[in-house]
Amino acid sequence: MTPIITKLNYTYKKPDTDVWVLNTDDIPVGKEKIKDQQIVHLAPLSIGGNHKHPRTEWFIGIGDLLFVWLDENGAKYEEHMHPDGQILLIEVPSYLPHAVVNQSEVNVGILFEMADGKMVDVEKIEVYE
Repeated sequence: MTPIITKLNYTYKKPDTDVWVLNTDDIPVGKEKIKDQQIVHLAPLSIGGNHKHPRTEWFIGIGDLLFVWLDENGAKYEEHMHPDGQILLIEVPSYLPHAVVNQSEVNVGILFEMADGKMVDVEKIEVYE
């Protein structure tokens, strides 16, 4: 079991600036699947998650965020969530042990999180220490 990682294009980017917009209607997740949404603030060097649960999640991370997960054999994998300014959509299958890590020592990271249900039956797992 692995996450599904999709590169997204901005809806538009203002010429000659680093101002860009991604319209949430352009995120390729069926709106009927989304039953819960959050915007998560990750302080410098903070860790979110370190768990698994039955719901499916979709993440878009902005900043120096790292998505970390364990496969069925306990092997650890990592994917930068905003590499070189590229926006990624990460689909986290149900029961996949995962964590989100802000690697920056000075800047906050922002995680836009969508899910197919409310958070229930969370099992803590040390994916990232």
